[in-house]
Amino acid sequence: MKPLKLAVAGCGQISRAYGNSIRKHPEALEIVGAFDLDSSRAADFCKEYGGDVYPDFETLLADDKVDVVLNLTIHHAHFELNARALRAGKHVYTEKPMALTHAQASELVGLAKEMGCRLGCAPTTYLGAGVQTAARFLQGENNGLGPLRLVYAEVNYGQIERWIGSPAAYFSVGPLLDVGVYAITAMTFLLGRVQQVWGYSATLKNPRFDQSGVPFPVTAPDFTVGMLEFESGVIARLTTNYYVHSYLQQPYLRGMEFHGDDGAYLLSQYHDMNGTGRYICHRTGEQKQVQILRPAETMDRALGLVEMADAIRENRPHRGSAEHGAHVVEIMEALQRSFETSQRVEITSKLDRIEVLDWAKDIPLQFSSDS
Repeated sequence: MKPLKLAVAGCGQISRAYGNSIRKHPEALEIVGAFDLDSSRAADFCKEYGGDVYPDFETLLADDKVDVVLNLTIHHAHFELNARALRAGKHVYTEKPMALTHAQASELVGLAKEMGCRLGCAPTTYLGAGVQTAARFLQGENNGLGPLRLVYAEVNYGQIERWIGSPAAYFSVGPLLDVGVYAITAMTFLLGRVQQVWGYSATLKNPRFDQSGVPFPVTAPDFTVGMLEFESGVIARLTTNYYVHSYLQQPYLRGMEFHGDDGAYLLSQYHDMNGTGRYICHRTGEQKQVQILRPAETMDRALGLVEMADAIRENRPHRGSAEHGAHVVEIMEALQRSFETSQRVEITSKLDRIEVLDWAKDIPLQFSSDS
C-alpha cells in the first residue's frame, strides 16, 4: 500500500529528530511539505527532508495530497492547530501534550470522532523495547515481585537553559507538562488508569539566563512532586524538575522503580527506547538483568506515527490514542490544581488498558545474573 503523505507544522529543533526517523520508514510515511512561522526554517527542513514550503497553515490544510498533519509547534499552539487540522479533515499526530487543559483535550477527542479522523499523540516512547520489556515482566505471572504497591518515577532534566535554545517557552509550561508527560504516559501504559492525584510544587530558581546571559522569567513551577493513585491500588511518586541533574541517582535520572512485597524491578529509562531492566529479590538480595526484548539502534521518534499509519491502513485502533493523551492531560492538570489548593483531586476520564505490542508478546523473557 502507498505511504501516508505527511505535512509538518513547526520546524524547530525537534523536527530534525522526526525527519531523520520518518525517512527510515518510507513504506509508511512520506513528507510532502512543511510550514513554520519562520519560513527559512521550513525551507531548511524541506531542503533536507523533501516536500514543499507552505506560506501559511491554511495553505497546508488546503493541500488535498496531505493525509496527516504532524504538529511540532510550541505547547501553547497545540490545541488550536490540532483542532483546525481535524476540522479540515486531516489525520493529526501531535507532539505532547495534545492540549494544555482537559477540556481542550476532550474537545479534540470529540472532534476527531466527529470528523472521522485519527488523532495520535506523543509521547509514544513506551512503544520502544525498554518499556515493552518492562510491561512483559510486570504483567507476567510469578515475576517475583509479589503484590505491586509502589512506584518511583524520576524526571530529572537539570538546568536545560544551559543547552537549549529559546528556553523561555519551556519555563512557561514547566517540567511537568514538558517532560513529566513521558513518565505519566509510560506509567499509564504499564499500570492503567489513574483515579486520584495530589502534589506539591515550587519555583527553585527565578529568573533563569539563556546561553547569551539574557535573563528571562520562570512562570511555571520548575520543581514538582506528585502522588498518583491508580485504579489498581498502586501508588506512584512522580518527581519532575528543571534544576537537578542528580549524579548520585545514575542511571535512574529518568527511570522508574517498581516495588512489591517480594522484589523490585528497576527500569533505567522510560524516555529513550532501550531502557534496561533489573530485578532485585528482597529475600535473597539476588539481582538479575532482564534482557531487552528487541533493542533499537537509535531513538525512533516516528514509532507512534508509523503505528498510527499502519492502524489507518488496517482499519484498527491505534496506540498513542487521543483518549490516552487526554487522560494524561487530565492527570497533569489535576496535579496543577492540587499544587494550588493543597488538596487531592479526582480524575474523571476513563482509560482502556493498552496491550503490549504483538512482537513483544512473542519473544521469551531472558535473564542474566550479575557476577
